[in-house]
Amino acid sequence: MAEEEMAYKRSRWESQDGRFRIEKKYYSFRALPLRPEIREKRAKRQNVTRETQAAVNRRLRAEKLSRLLMDNFAAGDWYLTCTYREHPEAENVQKDFEKFKRKVRSIYRKKSTPMKYISVLENLTGAGRPHGHIILPALSGEELEKIKKAWPHGNVAVKLYGGHVTDAERLADYYTKEKIAEHAGRLQTSKNLIRTEPKTETVTKSEAYKPEIQPPKGYCIIKELSYSTYTAEGYPLTIAYFEQVEQKTQTRGERGKET
Repeated sequence: MAEEEMAYKRSRWESQDGRFRIEKKYYSFRALPLRPEIREKRAKRQNVTRETQAAVNRRLRAEKLSRLLMDNFAAGDWYLTCTYREHPEAENVQKDFEKFKRKVRSIYRKKSTPMKYISVLENLTGAGRPHGHIILPALSGEELEKIKKAWPHGNVAVKLYGGHVTDAERLADYYTKEKIAEHAGRLQTSKNLIRTEPKTETVTKSEAYKPEIQPPKGYCIIKELSYSTYTAEGYPLTIAYFEQVEQKTQTRGERGKET
């Protein structure tokens, strides 16, 4: 491959169950040619401001989080919000939530089910009452009641996770927004999460500049999330999200009945 074509990349990611795919075509600064005259001609970075880089970094964090959600959680799983009756200190909130997670882990252990989770504490600083969010694999209604009782400080609101690409993206985008992250605790994840990594390959310049987005056989494109554009430096960027259409969406409980 010619030296001037070596910086264009294609990244392909597929969830562990094969239901979701993400494809990205982009220009990689890490793959810049070594010859100075080519590097200078191809990618001057005068347009990359601190704000631009912060936006890129936030988007990368959101992509990573959405992949974690798609890899590990299904339609019907539980998204819990633990609120307080009172207005506690931030330090106590962190201790309370860790104690809550230990109790929840015990409930899953008794059911011989691994406790996977992604959690975060919100409003630790600034206005608003502190509260915690956690997404968990669904068990029975009886176990859900036990989990709710494990939080004695206030209410536990339960929402069912939708399990689609858009659900993962919406949740990941929310938690990486600056106005949320600024007052929130560090995002915490269990060690047993599946973490499928994208596979990257080099493509030609002509391939990188193709605006067409074609879904693989058996998949449909998620149009509201997929787009072709240019970076601040003038290089092409294409991101496409695909979801399998050959199988119906199932809740975790429905899948369990088939095994």
